[in-house]
Amino acid sequence: MLKNTVSSRQVILIGIGVLSLCRWAVALETVSLGENGSLNWRGEGSSSVETIEPQYRSLFQDKSLPGVELDVGNSPGNLIEFESDQFPGSIHPLRIPDGENIANTALKRGGGITAPNVFDLGGFAAGIFDANDLRLTLEELIETKDGGEIKAFERKNYNALGTLIFVELGGLFGVNRVRFYPRNTVFPSPTTPFQNDFLRAFELFTNDGSQTEGGNRIWEPLLLEPDNVNPVVDVIIDPPRPVKALRLRATTTVNYEIDEFEVFGTGFLSHAEYISPIFDAGQPAVWNVLRWQEEAIGDPAFSNIQIRTRTGRDTNPFVFTRLLYGQRNPTEISLSVNDPEQEMDLAEYKSLPLDDELGRRWEHGPVRDDLVNWSPFSTPFPATAANDTAGSPITSPGPRRYFQFRVLFNSSDLDAGRVLKNLSFDVLAPPLADAIIGEIFPRDVPVSQSTSFTYALRTVAQSDGLLGFDTVEISTAGQVESIDKIEMRDSSGQVIAERAFSGLDDSSTEDGFQIVSVSPASFSVRLPPVTEDNIVILLRFQTGVLTYSTNFTGSVQLSTEPGASQAIISGDAVLLGAEDEADLSGTTVLSPSVLEKTQLLDQILIEPNIFSPNGDGANDVMGMRYNLLSLSIVRPVAIGVYDLSGRQIRVIHDGPEANGQYTDKTWDGRNEHGQLVPPGLYVVHIKVQGDAKVEEKVHIVGVAY
Repeated sequence: MLKNTVSSRQVILIGIGVLSLCRWAVALETVSLGENGSLNWRGEGSSSVETIEPQYRSLFQDKSLPGVELDVGNSPGNLIEFESDQFPGSIHPLRIPDGENIANTALKRGGGITAPNVFDLGGFAAGIFDANDLRLTLEELIETKDGGEIKAFERKNYNALGTLIFVELGGLFGVNRVRFYPRNTVFPSPTTPFQNDFLRAFELFTNDGSQTEGGNRIWEPLLLEPDNVNPVVDVIIDPPRPVKALRLRATTTVNYEIDEFEVFGTGFLSHAEYISPIFDAGQPAVWNVLRWQEEAIGDPAFSNIQIRTRTGRDTNPFVFTRLLYGQRNPTEISLSVNDPEQEMDLAEYKSLPLDDELGRRWEHGPVRDDLVNWSPFSTPFPATAANDTAGSPITSPGPRRYFQFRVLFNSSDLDAGRVLKNLSFDVLAPPLADAIIGEIFPRDVPVSQSTSFTYALRTVAQSDGLLGFDTVEISTAGQVESIDKIEMRDSSGQVIAERAFSGLDDSSTEDGFQIVSVSPASFSVRLPPVTEDNIVILLRFQTGVLTYSTNFTGSVQLSTEPGASQAIISGDAVLLGAEDEADLSGTTVLSPSVLEKTQLLDQILIEPNIFSPNGDGANDVMGMRYNLLSLSIVRPVAIGVYDLSGRQIRVIHDGPEANGQYTDKTWDGRNEHGQLVPPGLYVVHIKVQGDAKVEEKVHIVGVAY
């Protein structure tokens, strides 16, 4: 009920809140990309949000431009197929047709070819070396161009022994063939009859991207040939192997040349990344729920998609820095040379080195992630959310104006891959509040024991046009035992509204307060509309925790607009007691006792202990409940019924389960064949395979007729 001491001003504030909820237009929009979406995967199309072309770290940096390590686009290395005939409107990793020369397109993907120990060019005057000439000569080896058959990489009249060639493919490919040869062999070239100038001895290695702890590549031998007699070296790789780079080393002093170096691929790439445009809501917004549709090609066990999100306050997730030329241990400066009051952008960064008005020269500094204005990418969305129309909540912080996601395609089989057909997300602008700060108390409790908790929320609502909220939802480790009371307090700490509940089944509405729902994983309550700044809401309930660390995450919602939801931010909401330290405030509850007990099963209850399955409607079924503790992931749980000789009578459950309270197991007194068992004593056996141990419990139950 409303407190008798509520002032007329406080009643007016709540009334204004009701009016505010009606006055502001709710802008909950869904943005969709891909198949049947309003935007394509490059952000082109019509949408309620603006799109900004993204920047990303280059896979291979141009060594002639120190520090310039960002490119612009949606696909690092161009490893994503955007125009699939088989899956129009979708994206997926490149799938290489069997027999395609992938070296020919390596440069377009950011790959390349180098010869790090060559400082001369055969056929030129001694002592003359041009790095650009060497680069062009080497690139001709992997690119197919008209007239290429009359050019070659030559090691003649010089020491050929030990010459190294590195080929970077620009991605991790399945490779089934490597071929290289001199001129006038595969491609006839009578004007360059050097078919006998082939490599007589060599070592050929591949690398799949793996490195030592020191960062050096691990090279796997492909072919060690001490006495080659074939002008055309053609190496068939069966089965294909994953290759990111190749290394060819000459082990002969005999003159040789290479006209073309070809690498043939097959199947899906092992890894490919898509980076979305940056989405601009035009104002701080809540990025709510993400949904996507995917399709597996080949065996789904060998491929997956990982989706992550981040949010920001400006258009650039990176910080560009400059360093004072010639200074030892120079300070990194992120401000513009031309306008020191502004941050440096990518265009200016790439134009370095520059001289400032004092004549000082500034050169490239590192490119850093902007962790002040942008959140890190989130943990991957659960794979189980794929193709689920309900989607999965976006956990990146908000409200924030800018949003971005990235998709990593993984495959461990050349014939297996994933297609991302469509992705959509909801955006709420303006948000419900500038922020909702939440904390729970106490935060150190015994495991698997009923505890009275207070969950406090404090509103930050200083911007114009905020929508407000009237519903709070809290996630729990198991179904709460009771919801006892809700209080609302103003900025001075005075209670302005409250209600106590008689039980979980009390769904009546009183003074705007109501229990909306209770489930095994959460509960939600309704309260008078909240639109004002610094309003404190206290929810008092009882439940238990089942693991060392339990995060009671939550959200606030607006009942008049389905989908209008905003996450509660863990922090210091209000002082909840003498032991409530502000620095430790948050929504996480710890239970150190679970480490001391190291138990997996608790609160096992079987009732009735003696039951009579005779169909008379009284005690016909045995029910059981139990708590699972300390499981980091779902683990196997087996529950069976045995007679006193140890013979299995019935399997009640055999499958994976997670931490939680379970009340769904029953036994109707029948065996595996559906026949009633004889009267007597039986053993109910529960076995849990935990992360590091197995725990078993037995209970005796009686059957009587």
